[in-house]
Amino acid sequence: MNSNTTVCVTGASGFIGSHLVKLLLEEGYRVRATVRDATNEDKTAHLRALGEMELFSADLMDAGSFDEAIEGSDYVIHAASAVYLTADDPQKEIVDVAVMGTENVLASVNRSSSVKRVVLTSSVAAVFDAKRPTDYVFSEEDWNNSATLADEPYSLSKKLAEQRAHEIAEQSESWDLVAINPVFVTGPVMTRVHCRTSPSLVRSLMQGRFPGVPDLHFYLVDVRDVARAHLAAMNHPTPERRYLCATGSMSMREMAKALRSEFPKSKTPRFALPNLLMYMSPFFDKRFTFAYLRTNLGRARLLNNARLTRDLVPSLIPSKESMLASARSFVELGFI
Repeated sequence: MNSNTTVCVTGASGFIGSHLVKLLLEEGYRVRATVRDATNEDKTAHLRALGEMELFSADLMDAGSFDEAIEGSDYVIHAASAVYLTADDPQKEIVDVAVMGTENVLASVNRSSSVKRVVLTSSVAAVFDAKRPTDYVFSEEDWNNSATLADEPYSLSKKLAEQRAHEIAEQSESWDLVAINPVFVTGPVMTRVHCRTSPSLVRSLMQGRFPGVPDLHFYLVDVRDVARAHLAAMNHPTPERRYLCATGSMSMREMAKALRSEFPKSKTPRFALPNLLMYMSPFFDKRFTFAYLRTNLGRARLLNNARLTRDLVPSLIPSKESMLASARSFVELGFI
């Protein structure tokens, strides 16, 4: 019975974390949710509305702060992450937070007497390597070995944090680890703070924040499928150690066309934005780095999601439907 199983979700107020909590409660699990400040109603009201759970305050950089939430849990889903693409001190503010935060959470797991498995929310950023040929097909065997502190600190942080997690797990005899590596995550948001995560790209299109539509391509995956993948990895008797979590590729021009069709009164741009102008975007939009544009402008990278559909989520929500689900949630919640 799921009601006898306790799952601790770190970073529960985040976009992925919130959907993890929702799915676990729907499936009857006992949930312990960690957030940075459990007394902050702005960050926790949407969680409390999902159902009954235990809420804990815990900080990635505060050693031991996860002990109480993790002790007594059967499983830990580590979804907490600081999502900063740039910073004044990328080593301290991005890389150290990711690596040391992971070490702190897993140290709490090691001090626990109950945890059987940890499911880690990693990222495709730990996999995609910009130096690979454009026709290269990425799989779970790949690591991003081209990311540097100067050029791609976020990607570097995700790679180092995941590698460190595997190292720690290999030393344990009481629990194992499975990493889920999502691509660009879309789907319905629950609260305004989720508008600052990956669905913000869809919102920016609808608000007309781009003077034209860039020739950028993204692999998408729905947040509900990401949650399902975590839960399936948690319960799989013999899982692989990593899973690329992706549905399919979609260009921003395809997104814009779909948005204009369903939301004709939105400010979604109609005309194409020349690639030359896109290379100016890193100066005013931190979501796009020069390294990202060099490898993604005008083409889609290739990846193999066969392991995901074989083991965890056989049927995935189509990319277009997921993207439009983000847009609909913005409208329904008054965020547009």
